[in-house]
Amino acid sequence: MVRRGHQVTPNSTDAQNQHVTEFSTQPNNSTAYIRNIADSVELKVLHVDDRIQYICDLNEAVSKDNRKEKETHRPDGPDIEVYGRRWYILAVYSLISFTQAAVWNTWGPIAVSCEKAFGWNTAILALLPNWGPIGSILTGWLFSWSLDVQGIRISCVVTAALTTIASAIRCLTSEPPYITWTANISAFLNGLGGTVAMGAPPVLSAAWFPPHQRTTSTAIATLLNYGGVAASFLIGPLFNRDDVNTTYTASQMQQVNVTMATTLNSTHVYECGWCFLLLVLVVVYFPSKPPKPPSTSACTQRLEIISGFKKLMRNKKFIQLCVAYGVPVGIVALWAGVLSVNLKSYHISETQAGWIGFYSIIAGCFGCLVMARLSDIFSKHTRQILIFLYSMAFLDFLWFNLILIDVIPSSIAQIYISIIVGTLLVNASVPLWIEMACEITYPIAEGITTIVMLMWLNTVGLVFLGIQLIPNIGTAWENWSILGSIGVGIPVLLFMDHSYNRLTVDEIAIKKADGVIK
Repeated sequence: MVRRGHQVTPNSTDAQNQHVTEFSTQPNNSTAYIRNIADSVELKVLHVDDRIQYICDLNEAVSKDNRKEKETHRPDGPDIEVYGRRWYILAVYSLISFTQAAVWNTWGPIAVSCEKAFGWNTAILALLPNWGPIGSILTGWLFSWSLDVQGIRISCVVTAALTTIASAIRCLTSEPPYITWTANISAFLNGLGGTVAMGAPPVLSAAWFPPHQRTTSTAIATLLNYGGVAASFLIGPLFNRDDVNTTYTASQMQQVNVTMATTLNSTHVYECGWCFLLLVLVVVYFPSKPPKPPSTSACTQRLEIISGFKKLMRNKKFIQLCVAYGVPVGIVALWAGVLSVNLKSYHISETQAGWIGFYSIIAGCFGCLVMARLSDIFSKHTRQILIFLYSMAFLDFLWFNLILIDVIPSSIAQIYISIIVGTLLVNASVPLWIEMACEITYPIAEGITTIVMLMWLNTVGLVFLGIQLIPNIGTAWENWSILGSIGVGIPVLLFMDHSYNRLTVDEIAIKKADGVIK
């Protein structure tokens, strides 16, 4: 009998714990080792059957412990686990983002109809989408703190509630002049949630998804945001206003107003019901993070918001990235929102402009997903992919502008193709920019990094839409500004030194877990 510091019995917890500990050090001879333990311990059991049962129970306990350790243990790191429910969380968030974007872009696709029906001028039509960037700038710091400190749940609940209230206000009336007030109040409230709708994808991806799926999940959330803009372009064709130069009599104008009010009322009611459903979903179940992190970097302590912001402002790579991302993407996004106004002087009807906008955004969504998967597969070639996208986009929008000034013979087909392809290339870059920024600035929290990028983008949008308020400035400059903004981004990309700080941390942790490195 083996002598021990204290007596144990076969059925005591101490005995079983000792056996488990000793067994785990000799995994290659489990059966013989258990027999030795059973023979060496002072068993106070007289029957052979009881002794056999004891050994079987002990063997089962050891096996369970070894399986659990094999599944969850990672040397020198936290327990890592990926949950299937992450796709549900991503789906609910993406639908919130989709809806917020659709509500934001309600008026742009029907701008020409609103001019005639409600007497709106260019200033009003430019102000309505401008509430989006204004609201995002006002709430940027608050939601940045909330996303990084409290997680995504509270921010998404507030955003869903703001969108629901905004859509409900639009249901009050569609009669002029009151609709001017309800439209602006609604646009402002909805714009307050734009920070979360556009800025939360990398926070969600880092909290729920493993490294090889982060860019893809960010892309899915981003493309659904663009999908909301695309869905709003379907409103324009509903009004069937193909002739932008039609002059109406008083009775005809009254009939137009009635038709507009009826169509808008029904659309807004359905929209409000959908927003309320999403609010219920996010309130009922939408946790900020899973019980265990999906990667080592997901549980790494981030810098607090003030020190993180200071480091961002001293990070030259990040500043360069903000310029190359915010100027082209911000201009293209807001230019697409007033596409019908931009193309009106080139004899493109509101219906045609609506379909151009719809197809271009859908193409951009497809491009987002494809480029994100390529970035996840070729995880350290993001900059090269972005250089390709921007170079092709520059050539495409050069073609578009040469068509408009008749250097190249104009045709509807060429205008369709040039806008769709150009928007695809620019929008496909968005998730890559966001994930690259999070890599460069790690361990600064993803929330503050993305919100600063978003505020820069919205500042560009404010300037772009603000210029439209200048009397008699026209719209031709907007088309050339896209070309110039992309031209600024290309040299920045060419000379940018890109690092992969966050990905390197995860790769080292995986190699340690696999025994590749110590």
